[in-house]
Amino acid sequence: MLRTVWTMIAISLITGFAYACPAQAAKPTVDYFSAGKDPKAHSNSSFTAATQGSFPGNSNSASATVKWFEKFDETIFSHKATEGDRVILSRPFNQESERVQQWTETASNVAKRYRQLAQTLKAMNIPGNMPGVKEYRDLTSDWYSDAATIYEDLIRPRPAAKTIEELDSAINDIKDRSHSLAQTNNNLKSMDMSLRRTYRVHLPRCDDALQQYVRSK
Repeated sequence: MLRTVWTMIAISLITGFAYACPAQAAKPTVDYFSAGKDPKAHSNSSFTAATQGSFPGNSNSASATVKWFEKFDETIFSHKATEGDRVILSRPFNQESERVQQWTETASNVAKRYRQLAQTLKAMNIPGNMPGVKEYRDLTSDWYSDAATIYEDLIRPRPAAKTIEELDSAINDIKDRSHSLAQTNNNLKSMDMSLRRTYRVHLPRCDDALQQYVRSK
């Protein structure tokens, strides 16, 4: 029973944070990079600040910053949960042991990919002086590491709870961590959008159906 409870919690978490990732930008309500040097102070055209709403049309494909974000986006896209993973992780069990096993194996694979992704992102070099980008890279890496930890905790064998209170406490801990992770994801999206606007970087092409169609031609 305990394993079923934990797994059902995990399914609810998928809706909260597994369908999205920090690199999937959304319109920000707050600019999280008010501190630090003004990018306009740099003479290098790669760091010329953009006006509000200037992306994605005027992105400079030769910019080292744009190339860095493209590599960043592609790295995340190649590691995130696939459509098939999402189906398995979000569907009901219907009291079928096979589905429970598939969910466990899929969650384990996603956790491993997220763990590897976190390490890869943290190791990515940042060219030149790009205020805010290193912080964004490190926070995004931490997000995937934290997400991997939640998956790992959900599938890790554990002794059965001795009391209802003990079970409720364990469940609430996972819920609190998942809610915190979802909020961090929203904040990272705003950071991502702010940086792309500042450095004139287009939105992630890996998540843009139109861009994928155009690039395939």
